[in-house]
Amino acid sequence: MTAVTAVMAAGLFGGISQAGATSLTYVDGDEVWVSTLDGKNRTKLSGGEGDWREAAAADSGSIIGVRLESGKIAQLSKMQLWGEDGKVLSQGPLPYKYRAWSSYAAPIGLDLSSDGVFAAYGYSGYTGVVPGASFYFGHHVVNADNKVLNVELELDGEWPSMFGRRAVVADGSIIAIQPDGTGPFGTTYDPLVDVSGTGLELARSDVAANARIMTFDLQADEPADDRIGIVSIGGVVPPVEVGASVDCYLPTVGDASDSTLSQDGKWIAWADAEGVKVAGVPTTLADPCQFSSPPVVISPTAKSPSIGGADFFVLKPPKLAVTLPGKLKAGDLASPAGVAVTVTAPGRGRIKVTGSVPKKKLKLKGSGRVTVVTGSAFANKAGPVKVKLRIVKKYRKYKARLKGATVLLKFSQGSKSITRNVKLR
Repeated sequence: MTAVTAVMAAGLFGGISQAGATSLTYVDGDEVWVSTLDGKNRTKLSGGEGDWREAAAADSGSIIGVRLESGKIAQLSKMQLWGEDGKVLSQGPLPYKYRAWSSYAAPIGLDLSSDGVFAAYGYSGYTGVVPGASFYFGHHVVNADNKVLNVELELDGEWPSMFGRRAVVADGSIIAIQPDGTGPFGTTYDPLVDVSGTGLELARSDVAANARIMTFDLQADEPADDRIGIVSIGGVVPPVEVGASVDCYLPTVGDASDSTLSQDGKWIAWADAEGVKVAGVPTTLADPCQFSSPPVVISPTAKSPSIGGADFFVLKPPKLAVTLPGKLKAGDLASPAGVAVTVTAPGRGRIKVTGSVPKKKLKLKGSGRVTVVTGSAFANKAGPVKVKLRIVKKYRKYKARLKGATVLLKFSQGSKSITRNVKLR
């Protein structure tokens, strides 16, 4: 059984910007974390306060988190916005409209607009006494920096996510989107996809910024029977072609939720009973989904994953480091191709390398050292970069004398530098 049974139409948000970096934001141990998509690098974004409940990341790189201290009602929730450099931009209460509700839950779904300007989140509550109580649900959109707390509009639709500046919501069994030019405070919606044929209750959905792939979370009576569907779409301009290349259910384990896609539609993350996972988006109609790269468990205790545009190496600049080959040969260094080594740059800027030996090793006059190896490369951002090392042209004739010599290599970027002693073969 495929994931989608019927297709409807929607409009397109033009000009969505896609950040050059991709990372994963999630909540683990009641703190907000950011990691690379392979999970090999991660850093804690929140300050150790605990009680963080939800998090979401924008394509632009900003990140929002919602915190609620244990034992307090949802009306006391707070939200905090971080910039793409990890600095706190704003913090304050998570806005709500009605103070007299007998029961209130929020956020039910949380997301940022692609530019990080607006935050959307769902809510539910009731007034009065059950069974005569009046129930309410919908979603709010507010300025993410908390400077404008506009919650007067009662926007329809549950479990909001955002496509550009438009809200994508669950309207019964219909995934619906605000028409182009009406987001984020629009009160009308275009139907996009009908999932009623699944027999399950629609929750959150996510449309990749490239408008080519969509996910949707489906809730069952028993959480262990929850499902996550993923389907290809031919854009979001009617008529919409759905499921031409991908239409399947993820092989989730137990309670599954919070599916999220990278801006380019190549990566998917979700949470289930085994933790937060990231995998390559499937490219065939095989069901259950056959991932283009196998799932990686980022953390078995994490929740609330959100793929966004934050650059991990900007949030946590690496130290200047170098990876040298097992053997460094004088003959290779003397060749026009040189020898490529990997240098991890702490940030953007030129990396310079010099390698020196005692003059007496080359049988040159005088004391002291002479620079015989050089190399340089420009790092566009923090992270690994290849630097080619070569023997200085005028010393290539001494390559035979350099065999067995210990070269002092100095790697520098700005004021940061490290040295390595290497014996040439």
